[in-house]
Amino acid sequence: MKSSRIGVLGGSFNPIHLGHIELAKKAHEQFNLPLVLLMPTSKSYYKDSSAYADSYHRLKMAELAAKECAPGYLEASSLDLDRGGYTYTCDTINELSKDHKEIFFIVGSDSLLYIDKWKDSEDFLKKCIILYGKREGATTGETDRKAKYLRDIFHADVRELNIKDHPISSSDIREMIRNKKSISGLVPKSVEEYIIRNNLYR
Repeated sequence: MKSSRIGVLGGSFNPIHLGHIELAKKAHEQFNLPLVLLMPTSKSYYKDSSAYADSYHRLKMAELAAKECAPGYLEASSLDLDRGGYTYTCDTINELSKDHKEIFFIVGSDSLLYIDKWKDSEDFLKKCIILYGKREGATTGETDRKAKYLRDIFHADVRELNIKDHPISSSDIREMIRNKKSISGLVPKSVEEYIIRNNLYR
């Protein structure tokens, strides 16, 4: 599916959960995005990747989540996985810029706080619109100040998503699986079944 106006939600998706889906859905609804890509990262240069499920499994879970939750506009992308090595947002945005006029890069508030420290941030902040979801109970004042800083210093187009918080993380879900606790209601049903079927995170 091609679109000149796209949203991009990247992450390890280890596993993808309903908090990720909520971010993608709100970006679609609030900014009229005809296509939102769910893009699993290859290797993170600032996170320990040793606990990652195989790339094939993380992509498959993203595909299942897209198909189950919003098949009309959600689509899994293997762009970062195909490139391999460490995933840098600047490379992703540069590659997408060849085919798409407007790129809305979707992040959580925790990522927004450090986005200017990422590789070549000054360059990619000029090439995309940043959408961020503010987490309830998080340091919202700090997030707002960071958004203002990015606008003032980098002249970045940074916009807030009105979003309900999902206070769960992939690491929480992996720990629950290891402890044989149910993750029902935290991930899409098809993803839960895939994890069980493939004995992931045990």
